Order: sequence, then structure tokens, then C-alpha cells
Amino acid sequence: MPEEHPPDWPRIVERHAERVFRIAYRILGSVHDAEDVSQSVFIEAKRVQEAGPIQSWSGLFARLATTRAIDLLRQRRKNVEIDETHYVSNLEPHHHVAGAELAAWLRSAAAQLPEQQAAVFALSHFEQLDRNEVAAILTISVEAVSTALYKARGRLQEQLKSFNGVR
Repeated sequence: MPEEHPPDWPRIVERHAERVFRIAYRILGSVHDAEDVSQSVFIEAKRVQEAGPIQSWSGLFARLATTRAIDLLRQRRKNVEIDETHYVSNLEPHHHVAGAELAAWLRSAAAQLPEQQAAVFALSHFEQLDRNEVAAILTISVEAVSTALYKARGRLQEQLKSFNGVR
């Protein structure tokens, strides 16, 4: 059933574009990939809106941006490149290189988590949202957020041990 007043898409996009891009960029670490994800998020949001009314645009966009960025990470995890080395300064390059390497590893490792754990971890750590905000965005309980975050950290900690052992 169509709504009486269709949403003002240019206004919706303008209002949420920066946050959608920021979420995707923090998860992916690539401007190009974040732009691609942002476009797909708005296309998908339009389809969701056509299926029924949206209770929270902000929550919908955060959830879609997180899940689509993680989906892209999963698709590309075998080809992860450490392309963040262009941030290296002249002061302490070893810190920047190590940070870029760790960030690339974290993105790849997060992509290997189960879907809910990956989404909870990404929103908690990349977006720095609290458990209540994550629960609202993903429409799960705060307890489910805490459990997923605990499990995600445990898995990432085990993967980090393997990562350090390989070096």
C-alpha cells in the first residue's frame, strides 16, 4: 500500500549520505569501495521503503551500510591490499606502516566473522556506538549485542595470535 506522502529522497540522501559513507569507509578503508557501498545502500533503502514504511531511516541506513560493507569485505578478502601506506609521514613511518598493516588485517579478519558478530563488531569499533545503539540499529537485544561482541573479540583475538605467530 503506497504511503500518502512519498518520502523526499533528495532530502533523505542529503541527510544520511555522510554517515552511510563514513560507516562504509571505516569498515572498508577505501574511498572507492565506500562510494560503491553508499550507492547500493540508497538503492536498497528505496526498495525497502517501497515494501513498507520505515520506522527509523537512521537505523536502516546504519544497518545497510554495515552489512553491505562487510559483504564487500567478504567478497574481496582474498585480495586485501595494504593500500593505506600512503598515510605514512616522515616522522615515524614504522608506526604508520604497522598501523596500516593491522587495520588491513582487522578488516579481513572481521569479514570472516559470522554475519551478526561482524555487524556488531563493526558498529561497536568502527562507528564507536554503544551497545544500546547497536541493538537498536540491528533490531536485536542488548544482551545479544554483548554476546556477539564477546564472541567476535574472542575469535579476533585467536586470529591475531595466529597472525602474530606467522610473522
